[in-house]
Amino acid sequence: MVKVTIVNNTDVDHPMHLHGHFFYVVARNGEAISGSPIKKETLIVIPEESYEIVFVAENHGNWMFHCHELHHASSGMVAAVHYYDFEPVFTPDFTIPNKPE
Repeated sequence: MVKVTIVNNTDVDHPMHLHGHFFYVVARNGEAISGSPIKKETLIVIPEESYEIVFVAENHGNWMFHCHELHHASSGMVAAVHYYDFEPVFTPDFTIPNKPE
């Protein structure tokens, strides 16, 4: 189980998206969530809001966790989830000028 805290200290919304996994929201603004579990793959985090999420690390690979506002992601609002025992079956060619936007 992996726990992540997301804090939005900006003045805009950030739809945070985790590839390869679903996650559960366990707390919002420091208070535990009650009732039914909230299962997501994307969570909109508004300004001055924080969340704690958890996910089960069972989908081996290298996965992105990023803001779905792609201009935010291209400016660096990305993280990677790496599994230590994962060996990719390909080698990226960083000489290819891939510009996804």
